[in-house]
This record gives sequence, structure tokens and C-alpha cells, in this order.
Amino acid sequence: PDFSALFAEEKDLIARLKKVFLMVAGSAVQKFGPDLEKHQQLLLAAADILIEIYMAESTLLRTEKNAKRFGEEAQEAEIAMAKLYLYNAVDLTTQRAKEAIVSFTEGDEQRMMLMGLKRFTKYINQPNVVQLRTIIADKVAAENGYTFD
Repeated sequence: PDFSALFAEEKDLIARLKKVFLMVAGSAVQKFGPDLEKHQQLLLAAADILIEIYMAESTLLRTEKNAKRFGEEAQEAEIAMAKLYLYNAVDLTTQRAKEAIVSFTEGDEQRMMLMGLKRFTKYINQPNVVQLRTIIADKVAAENGYTFD
């Protein structure tokens, strides 16, 4: 895949995170049907996954819009923040999905779902988290305070 455009890989990853939600929530609905409401921790995990996806996607789209408006160089720290947020969202989504999958599956079904989870949450090009944090910290230090509105 060509990931040369701003946030191209991140958008692909967001699409795969949505598949994680559908995989977890769909399997839970199939397994428990109307009794799903009795499994509050499973519902909470699905809700957490959906919230993280929404926040990460909103952050990327807002930052992309501002980068087009003001230029990528002017938005370097904001781009770094969006990428860092997505990185953390992937970790949280993976953790919550794994907890959910393990709670209602076993054997081959569990193994297959965990393999799917790994495939859906895999970065093709891992972000350099230290570099992203440094970019953000440098902007905060240069402005002598929080400058992100």
C-alpha cells in the first residue's frame, strides 16, 4: 500500500480497528444474544473500543484539516500528537479486545480471534514514539506553556 499521503497509514489502521470492534461485538452478540446485557464487562470493553476509535479518527481528521489549511510544517506538533494518540488507542483497543475475546471464547475460536486481533492492530510502519513525544515537548518548551487550542 502507498502510505505517502498524510495519515494514509493511520486511516488504514482506523479502518482495521473498526473491524476489531465488529469482530468482538458481533461475536458477543452471536454468542449471548438477548442475554448480552448481563455481561456488563464485555459491553464496557466494546464501548471502550468504540470510544477510542471515535476519538482517534476525530483527532486525525481534525489535524488533517488543519494541516491542509495551515501547512504540515506549521502543524508538526499537532500531527505528532494525533499519531501518538492513535498509537495509544491501538494499545488500549488491543488490550480491551483481548480481555473480551478471552472472556467468551475458548479453543480454536479463541485462537482464531486473537490472530485476527493481532492482524487488525498491526502497524506496517511503527511510529517512533520517542520522536513524537520530543516534537510535542519541544513545541511546549518553545512556547513556554501549553499552546494547543
